[in-house]
Amino acid sequence: MGRWTADELLAFNIEVKNATTASFFDTTDLPVPPAFETVLNNLEEPNGPVSKPDSIFFRYLKIADSDETAGHDFAAYLLDFLDYNCGYRYLRKNKAISFYKAGQLAKDKADVALMDDGFLLLLVQEGKVNFSSFSVVSSYS
Repeated sequence: MGRWTADELLAFNIEVKNATTASFFDTTDLPVPPAFETVLNNLEEPNGPVSKPDSIFFRYLKIADSDETAGHDFAAYLLDFLDYNCGYRYLRKNKAISFYKAGQLAKDKADVALMDDGFLLLLVQEGKVNFSSFSVVSSYS
């Protein structure tokens, strides 16, 4: 699997910016997230009774950065937790994908992919760029 270089990011006019939720979506009128209250109000699993989905969420969150596949598992569970895989939609891990990069057909694997009847709807890919090789531009505070 290839890694994007600073030159490739520049060539494709890809710029990394930090943004608040409101500035990213260009509105402060956002719907209430379809997550559970316990998850929204706690950084760690609270003491006492917690629903099974919430408890599993906190377990995945706790190990998410322990190794590469744990992060993928957390991303897949989060999409399931938020009910992205409803109707004909389903989640795949390590899904083979092909795309054009600089005019050449490239192949890779998506860490997590949300599919709908065989079509890729959403791609989750671990960052594979060394940001120390270029500066990050931020116009938001």
